[in-house]
Amino acid sequence: MTKMKCNVCGDEIRGKPYSFNYKGNTYYFCSPMCMAEFKKRSEKYVK
Repeated sequence: MTKMKCNVCGDEIRGKPYSFNYKGNTYYFCSPMCMAEFKKRSEKYVK
């Protein structure tokens, strides 16, 4: 099983991840705070 990393803070995601679809891609987060940060500044975190 591949370990998932949070798209904002880079921490390993444990348990069910939070997810958000942005421009046709799904991004995963370790917490609602990281997901909210991504929603505010998406372009900063898109690679």
